[in-house]
Amino acid sequence: MKRNPYLEDRDKNDARANLPSRLKLLLGVVIALTLALIIQLAFLTIKQGPAFETEVSKSDETVELGSAQRGLIYDSTGKVITGNKPEAAITYTRGKLTTSTQIAKIAKTLSKYISIDTSRLSDRAKADYYLATNPTQATKIQTKLQKQYGKTADSWSSTQLSTYQAQYVMNHNLDKDIDANQAMIFQKMSGAYALSTTYIQESGVSDKAQAEIGERLSDMPGIKIGESFSRDYPEGNDFEPMVGTVTNESTGLPEDRLHILLAQGYSQNEPVGSFALEKQYESLLKGSPSQTVISTMNGVKSSDIKYEGQAGDSLKLTINSAFQKKVQQILEDNLPGGDVQGAYATVINPYTGAIYAMGGVSRDSKTGTKTANPLGNINAAIVMGSVVKPAILATGFQKGVVTPTNNTMYDQAIKIQGTPNITSYWNQGGSPVAVDAPTALERSSNTYFVQLGMKIGGQTYSPGEQLKLRSDAFQTLRNGLAQFGLGTKTGIDIDGETAGYRGPTSGANIGKYLYESFGQYDSYTTMQLARYVSVIANGGYLVQPHLVGSVLQSDVSGKNQKTVWTAQPQLQGQVSLTTDQWNVIKNGMYRVANGSDPHNTGSSLHGLSPEVYAKTGTAETTTNGHSTYTESMVAYVPGQPFAMSLAIPGLNSYLDGTNGRISKEIINAFWDTVMNKPS
Repeated sequence: MKRNPYLEDRDKNDARANLPSRLKLLLGVVIALTLALIIQLAFLTIKQGPAFETEVSKSDETVELGSAQRGLIYDSTGKVITGNKPEAAITYTRGKLTTSTQIAKIAKTLSKYISIDTSRLSDRAKADYYLATNPTQATKIQTKLQKQYGKTADSWSSTQLSTYQAQYVMNHNLDKDIDANQAMIFQKMSGAYALSTTYIQESGVSDKAQAEIGERLSDMPGIKIGESFSRDYPEGNDFEPMVGTVTNESTGLPEDRLHILLAQGYSQNEPVGSFALEKQYESLLKGSPSQTVISTMNGVKSSDIKYEGQAGDSLKLTINSAFQKKVQQILEDNLPGGDVQGAYATVINPYTGAIYAMGGVSRDSKTGTKTANPLGNINAAIVMGSVVKPAILATGFQKGVVTPTNNTMYDQAIKIQGTPNITSYWNQGGSPVAVDAPTALERSSNTYFVQLGMKIGGQTYSPGEQLKLRSDAFQTLRNGLAQFGLGTKTGIDIDGETAGYRGPTSGANIGKYLYESFGQYDSYTTMQLARYVSVIANGGYLVQPHLVGSVLQSDVSGKNQKTVWTAQPQLQGQVSLTTDQWNVIKNGMYRVANGSDPHNTGSSLHGLSPEVYAKTGTAETTTNGHSTYTESMVAYVPGQPFAMSLAIPGLNSYLDGTNGRISKEIINAFWDTVMNKPS
């Protein structure tokens, strides 16, 4: 067999010895090029790296966000209720790569020229400021923590490490000598996210401070002398509780919405609506901040406005400010003393739900101090009394227990086993007196409506019997009231509304059903009463109340405005009654305000022009340990855009006519002010 040198000599020769010469040459070239690339990369990284970093920093581009003027709030006639007052401010725009150490340095410099409120300085911010201004100590603390926690510390993120370091500082009180003013400025600056602008001092910046800071802006990157806007109230501060307020740089974001607002892009001390309309319409009122592109090329900065910003949308309310002031004054002037807790009145358009006025006064019965509280119309739950009787009558019609032609019962003493006797104020002796439904409304017969309520619940009254209602009686009665909106939130476009209170109905409380049938058990708000009487006024439609009539959008200058949204009536339900049934209810309410019965309850409304339809109410209550009363009233004018509700809790005198006097003044003020009719 022929000898094969490649196989026989394979253990003697190196593999490279068997390669062709051209492959050896190619391998040498590859190795040489690889070495050249390694050398060049090392040269670029080690020798020229800093130069390239400098060059990159010379050609940097960021987008700064400015501030936007907040939208205004107008009344229905175009008067400014809530405006903006400009003031000089110190702002800070945080860069993309700004470190805590850099922020601390700026804060220390800025603190020489301004002093700010430090009441909201957090312990964590003090600790962070200590670490940022003491890097050597920060490193030592890190080393101690690594020894203490061992391998666990190796897995910490930078955020976790910072938290442990700050906790160490606080536990050992290392930041006890930190300058609070510097730390507070640091806290505010740190609260801004990258490229956003936040306020360091929103108001009260002296001319001297402006000049000193202006001369040293180059030493404090991101600091500017800007402008802030605080809310003012040209029509008076009494409107503030209704429209709400806006937070400032001292108060910061509300604690209960902090994380939500931060997630939406707010800075920690950015102004935001705190309650009422300012909170409800925050997304519209806040506006869009301007965007400015800041470019740095070879150490030279230039700016170019990318977006000029947009002032917030403005709200035009349905409130008539002049009428609102009159209602507020009428309530204050006519509020009795003693245990009275306040007075609340709502005037509404029953066809659209637009609120003309929402006046309210809270009174400290111990000191007599009165406070404007228009929101009491939506958050003060009150046992209203007999004003709900028309809704009870409507339920009786729907259940077929009375009819427009067969609705007469006896006003008599109600004697049910296990419950106190019940009589009407005008028939304390309880002798049987025949009354029909309109008369029962005009006289406000309690016992008529107790008997009607019992029939709705499945029992016809017989003296001395036990209460034997159907198991669903309470719910049936409450459903009848709820179809008029009583006991449910109105859905008004303002924060903080309550649905009222529904008392227990089982066991020993079953007897409370009798009191529920004439308005002496569950509690409602004055706004609910306004919606309820609107149902009667407009023929059966439950309309949602609202305060904002339209939204106005400004151009870039903030001057020219156009309407971009207009409120439309929102139906929430319907009460189904026949024309004859409605006529019985309306006849009774007409007689309350215009009738001649010797026991008429609405005599103070007689003689008004145009004539009103009304229902008075009185509920027995206890205030400060004393027996007191709530007086209430609902009223409307057929075919006119007017309906009114009123509640006065805590009166010491029974049927003193306060509700009638206040109602009459409010009604006259409406025609004079809103409708511009002569007195």
